[in-house]
Amino acid sequence: MKAFMIALAVAFGSMSAAPYVIDSTHSSVGFEVKHLMVSKVKGNFKKFSGEIEFDGKALTKLNGKVAIADINTDNNTRDKHLNAPDFFDSKKFPDATLSMTKFEKGKVYADLKIRDVVKNVVFDTEIGGPIKHPKTGKDIISVSLKGEINRKDFNVGEDTADSSVSDKVIIAIELEASAQ
Repeated sequence: MKAFMIALAVAFGSMSAAPYVIDSTHSSVGFEVKHLMVSKVKGNFKKFSGEIEFDGKALTKLNGKVAIADINTDNNTRDKHLNAPDFFDSKKFPDATLSMTKFEKGKVYADLKIRDVVKNVVFDTEIGGPIKHPKTGKDIISVSLKGEINRKDFNVGEDTADSSVSDKVIIAIELEASAQ
């Protein structure tokens, strides 16, 4: 009986969450918004970081941060305007953050902070892996998050009409990470 209890303890102990390192070359933090209610404008943040913990089946920790000033929509004039005080005001609010509060199969619940406003956002989530990296032998996972926010809930572009730039913003995050 004692041997069984030790084996059980070892088995459950091995299922504890492990930290993963985000591979920024195979990851992205992007968004999509409609312009003039017709076309979609996509963008991303070039500089981001985060922490992931994964127990083999579920996320136990997911935190991230993007540098607002590094917003990229492939249009320098638009990017400068998005950094201005009437939109993100990146000089006053240099970062946006995301902190997971709960994980349920297929959903991540997180506190999203933009311009010092924090709102809970629900992301549809897919986790790929873990698989063994063929060169390093380390476990690799992918985490895909897709959610929707109202930009005005975060005081972003409050004076810009929904008919010009949609209030609805789709957030799409693709992460690849390896076990430490």
